[in-house]
Amino acid sequence: MKHLYRLSYVLLLAVFPFTVAFADYLVVSRKATVKEQPEKKAKIIERVQKGDTLTLLDNGSQQNGYYHVTGPKTNKGGWIYRTLVRRYEEETIATTSSSACDPDDIIVTDIEWTSTIPAGYYDGTANLTGAELKTSLYNIIKGHMEFNYTSSTSTDVWDILKEADRAPGCPEYVKLLYTNRMRNAAEEYNYGKGWTREHVWAKSHGDFGTTKGAGTDAHHLRPADASVNSARNNKDFDDGGTEYIDGDYPTGCKRDVDSWEPQDSEKGDVARMLFYMAVRYEGENDEPDLELADSVNTYPALLHGKLSALLQWHQLDPVDNWERRRNDIIYTDFQGNRNPFIDHPEFVDKIWGNQIY
Repeated sequence: MKHLYRLSYVLLLAVFPFTVAFADYLVVSRKATVKEQPEKKAKIIERVQKGDTLTLLDNGSQQNGYYHVTGPKTNKGGWIYRTLVRRYEEETIATTSSSACDPDDIIVTDIEWTSTIPAGYYDGTANLTGAELKTSLYNIIKGHMEFNYTSSTSTDVWDILKEADRAPGCPEYVKLLYTNRMRNAAEEYNYGKGWTREHVWAKSHGDFGTTKGAGTDAHHLRPADASVNSARNNKDFDDGGTEYIDGDYPTGCKRDVDSWEPQDSEKGDVARMLFYMAVRYEGENDEPDLELADSVNTYPALLHGKLSALLQWHQLDPVDNWERRRNDIIYTDFQGNRNPFIDHPEFVDKIWGNQIY
C-alpha cells in the first residue's frame, strides 16, 4: 500500500505540476524541522512537510551545515539542515514535475558539497594502526540506529536510499550503482523492471540476509538495476573478465566466472563500503564477523575479496563529494554512524596496507 501511494503521488505531480518563484528560497525535500539554533538537538520551532517553501536568510550562509530560514507557518527565523531542502536562487522557477530536470545531464562527482565531520567523532584513533585502529573504529561506529528492509508503516531501506542516493537537482531520481544511470525513485522493484537494493557485501557472504543490522546497513546498500544486480550476483570483486552488456547498454563493468569489476568511477566506492563492513561487523551481539580476504571464491565463508584489488581501487578512485554527501545523510538523518574510510581515507592503509604491500 505504501508503494502504491508513492506511485500515485508521483503521477499526480506529473499531471498537475506547479511553479513558484521567490527571491532566495528553499523547498523542503522531506519531512523536517526548523530549529531555534543551528544544532542537532536545538528546540524545534516549526515542523515542515515535503513541498513547503522557506525563505532563505543571510544571503544563503550556513552554520554547522544548517541554513538560516523563515518558516512558512510561524514566520519565525530558524535553522534547517541543508540535506533536507533544495535551494533556488533569485528568479529561478521551481517545479515538482518530473520534467523539471534531465537525469542524463547530471554528473554526480561534480556536485558541490562540504562535509563536516562531527567534532570529537574519531577521538582515540590518533597514532593507532592495524588491529588496534580497527577495534577503535568499531567501537565508534557500532550501535547505530537500525531500520527494516521493507516496511509499510515506518522508514525502511527504500526510503533511506531515496534520500542518500537522490540525484542532485533531480530529486525524482536515484543514481544506480555500477552503471551511474538514473532511475525514477518511485519505480521500487516494479516486478523486476525498476531498481532494486544491491548488497555490496553480498548477503550470502555472511548469511545475514535482509535482517536488521548487516542486512539493512545503508552504508553498503545501493540502488541498482535489477538485471545488473542479478549479473553481479554474489561474486567477489577483482580485476578482469569481459564487459557486461545489460540488454544493449554497455555498463563498463567486467565479469568472469568468479569476480566482478565495476567501472573505474565506482571502484573506490565499492572498496570503501567493504572496508566499512569489515570493521563494523565483528561478531558481537549475534552479528556476523566479516573479514576481507586476498582471494576470490570466498563464498560461503564470512569473507569478501579481493583485498589487494580493493586497496588498489581505493587509490585509483579517491573519495568524492557524492560519497561525502551520502555519508553525511546516512549519519545525520538515519543511522547515526559514519563510514570512517570516507572521512579518513588514510585509515585504509593503516589497517590493511602492510598485509599486501
